[in-house]
Amino acid sequence: MKSVVSLLFLIPPALVSAADPPLSRIAFGSCAGQEKPQPIWDSILAQKPELMILLGDNIYADTDNPELMKRKYAQFGGVSGFQRLRDAVPVMAIWDDHDFGTDDCGADNPIKEASRKQFLEFFKEPTNSPRWKQPGIYTSHVFGPEGKRVQVILLDTRFNRSKLKKVNKEYLPDDDPKNTFLGEEQWKWLGEQLYVTAEIRLIGSSIQVVADEHPFEKWANFPHERERLLNLLNETKAAGVIFLTGDRHLAELSLLKPEKGYPLYDLTSSGLNMGNRNWRGIEKNSHRVATMTHGDNFGMVLIDWQNLDPVIRLQIRDVDGDVTFQQRLNLSNLHFPESKAKAITAKPLSPGSMTPGDAATKVGEKVTVEFAVKNTGATRDKSRVFLNSAEFREKDNFTIVLDMKKLESRLKDAKIDDPQTHYKGKTVRVTGTVSLFRDSPQIVVEEMNQIEVVK
Repeated sequence: MKSVVSLLFLIPPALVSAADPPLSRIAFGSCAGQEKPQPIWDSILAQKPELMILLGDNIYADTDNPELMKRKYAQFGGVSGFQRLRDAVPVMAIWDDHDFGTDDCGADNPIKEASRKQFLEFFKEPTNSPRWKQPGIYTSHVFGPEGKRVQVILLDTRFNRSKLKKVNKEYLPDDDPKNTFLGEEQWKWLGEQLYVTAEIRLIGSSIQVVADEHPFEKWANFPHERERLLNLLNETKAAGVIFLTGDRHLAELSLLKPEKGYPLYDLTSSGLNMGNRNWRGIEKNSHRVATMTHGDNFGMVLIDWQNLDPVIRLQIRDVDGDVTFQQRLNLSNLHFPESKAKAITAKPLSPGSMTPGDAATKVGEKVTVEFAVKNTGATRDKSRVFLNSAEFREKDNFTIVLDMKKLESRLKDAKIDDPQTHYKGKTVRVTGTVSLFRDSPQIVVEEMNQIEVVK
């Protein structure tokens, strides 16, 4: 796993080449109190991640004393589970308030330069890294070969952040245009990063981007900054964006459906050992898709590059490694409508195969078609199962029809009890004669040798 990336713990940096395998298992989390047990690291290791992203509050320094901060980093570094993880898995990290200085601090932190020194030394940042001199420790990196690149962008929401507006222990929206989260230099850098070629972009922010109704720290504290971020995604046409966030001592998935662009997911994981200990009522969040209100947790981003339209799974797992919730989506879901075709991985078809679009022009001819099964369906009596190349109502959908009266026993012999579940999300190669049903192209499969899953 260590050869996958260049930003490694305790290993000198090395360039990533197109020969490196694509990232398919990425773990992340936030909020690790160094004075409490941290059993979660072994559960993270058990998931065999190829990269670990730390989103802040990596220690709870809560101090303006650099020497005390250094001792707390040393305490964290001595945690055996974390030692095993950093020896096996590359780590990228950013800070939040408790490892930057004190609770909810920003640009007014009097020891921010000393904090930078402690952070970068602990995470073994090379001495020639721009993170030592730029206004903040923001960073980015692209992993994987052409067509399967994952860009990880970590934002610094502390070093330049203006003072928040607080009334009765609650933070209120403040639209003063002078306020900033990132600072102008980091904004310029982010714009440049969003033009970098990548299929998937994981943008790490220590605080939530999408949730905007709770009274704590969030991007919505400065509405114009949040709007600037969303506008920047539209201006750059940056596809494949998923936000990874922390801070909240809970886990949840939020979804923003902007007027322009594509759905924006914000997967929050917090904390590694600082999750809320007891059940608590679900706070208001009209963007929420799923939540885990209490208990320690970590996040996983799983990418199945084998599909022509790669499948992404956003997971939250508990301290035992069990999935508490999951969202499955295709990479094409994270593209602007006019560029959805770019989401399809540039994976060559098997020799002798053709695309659904080409096969649709061959009505009455025997062809071999290959595609990722986007969704499935069946007749009421289950006599026919449908494998679709697109949403079944879309005009460019191509359907594979499984004749269950002829295939059922053979499917069972192949230990396929539910063909809808078995084939969904996989790339299939099917040979047969193209026919039309209500003007939609299809191939009817009556023999098992007509269909195979492309590995």
